[in-house]
Amino acid sequence: MRLDKACIRIGDVDITEITRHLKQLPDSAWKANTYRQNTYAVHKQTESLVLYFKTDEFTETNTELLSVMQPLLAPIFARFAQYYGYSKLDIAKLMFAKLPAGAEIAEHSDSAPIFARYHRVHVPIVTNDAVMFYLDQQPFHFKTGVMYDINNLGLHRVVNPSDEDRIHLIFDARPVKRIQNASSHLFILSPNNSGSSLMSAALSDCQNAITLPGEGHYIAGFAGPNPNRDNSHFVWSQFNTLNKLQCSKAYDWPAIRNLWSGVATPQSGTASIFVEKSPCNIARMAMLAEEFDDAKFLFLIRNPYAMFESVVRARRDLPEVESLAAQHVLWCFRQQEANLQQCQSPHLLIRYEDVCDSPEATAQTIRKFIPAFEDIDFIPPRWVKGQKSALENRNATQIARLTDNERAVAEAFFQPNAELFARFGYPV
Repeated sequence: MRLDKACIRIGDVDITEITRHLKQLPDSAWKANTYRQNTYAVHKQTESLVLYFKTDEFTETNTELLSVMQPLLAPIFARFAQYYGYSKLDIAKLMFAKLPAGAEIAEHSDSAPIFARYHRVHVPIVTNDAVMFYLDQQPFHFKTGVMYDINNLGLHRVVNPSDEDRIHLIFDARPVKRIQNASSHLFILSPNNSGSSLMSAALSDCQNAITLPGEGHYIAGFAGPNPNRDNSHFVWSQFNTLNKLQCSKAYDWPAIRNLWSGVATPQSGTASIFVEKSPCNIARMAMLAEEFDDAKFLFLIRNPYAMFESVVRARRDLPEVESLAAQHVLWCFRQQEANLQQCQSPHLLIRYEDVCDSPEATAQTIRKFIPAFEDIDFIPPRWVKGQKSALENRNATQIARLTDNERAVAEAFFQPNAELFARFGYPV
């Protein structure tokens, strides 16, 4: 993780029992796992006792060694969590690393994306005054039994010119980022007026869903921007609201998780999937992926003319609403395309028309994506936006309401971008 300084001294920890157990291990234990040495050239001279190792591609666990060491490591984890005010920790890597006498780790930086999300923590178990840890070319001597958080995204190297092996406990940690009782999080990424209310209502009826009483950013106490505060609802991409929505500093995500955890309702005693829909989510996908563990995304899109009509009808109080609405729809399509290209989390794209015209096939697609939603059913009448009605594709009705002038404004923006809309299956 990138820190404001080269390293942070967290404090002293008791390593007495850890040291005793390590001394009892045979030398062969240090040579059993060679993944780090074989994968990373800079670690070729090192040896490792790997307890747990998670990358973006795989997870490996040494169950036997972890069961012995975990009780001894618990106070160290607790001290780290206390220092930063974290309630629970997500540990990505946990190991003892040995740098043999006379060896060194060449200068490098940890570049894999996962490193940016976790603190890299070192606790020297065995060391001496000759061992030097260089961070951004500054020399540091890390003392035995002291915990340090280092800026591993910067350049760093280690030299051990002594005649004694150096051993560090190393772990990567960050706070657990979950809604209470949720094992995973599903965010609906949908432009406004694109079927998100219908989708959310259907998912909220599933027994495994944990849901909010409304759109997450409209719940009282939400520590982040929302369009109502700027009177930009339905066309927020055309106002300074967009800059706020895309600024990570505008959000207090720990406070938001606490707020949502306090008002979320599980649909059954075994519900474990948190579901949230806010149209502005399409502007903050990367933040949601970072701030919620095991996040998945359900992308929605709809016929651009039907979206346009809905926005115009909702915001006739705005001057030149037709132009604002057309530009907002165009921005939403561009953003959805960018989101789909950039999304590294599990995700699924569904069109409003698929839900309305092929409800059972669409339900089956969602069941395959998230098997826990095996009871999803779009067909029963539901309350959506203040009225209870049967499932119906309302595109034709809404598009027929457009005046000649309104359609002309929409076409002026849409037709030059025909290829974009065609990629979603909509001729303009």
